Amino acid sequence: MADTVRFDEQQARWPGWPGVGALVLACGMVVLEIVAIVLGSSRQWQVATLLGQVVIVLTIVAFLLGLVAVVLGRGRRLGVIAMVVAVLANPLVQLWLLGLAGTS
Repeated sequence: MADTVRFDEQQARWPGWPGVGALVLACGMVVLEIVAIVLGSSRQWQVATLLGQVVIVLTIVAFLLGLVAVVLGRGRRLGVIAMVVAVLANPLVQLWLLGLAGTS
């Protein structure tokens, strides 16, 4: 019984770690994508391409972690925000959106 009480106390103190983690990861990917764009602009294409690929994979991870937060109800709002940021930060989604706008 004591283990259950201690677990409940930990849950009450920090209930939203999946949502917070997803949002931090998604925002980190936005920063990493900006770095990749700057490096690509300065003709360091190999590094920029590698960072772009890392961003693609980690935005998917951030989206899935946000989905876990929403489903489990642990940081639900932050999970939804992280999912939106992760989708919009994904370079493949950005290329698709630019293609719809006719600017690619």
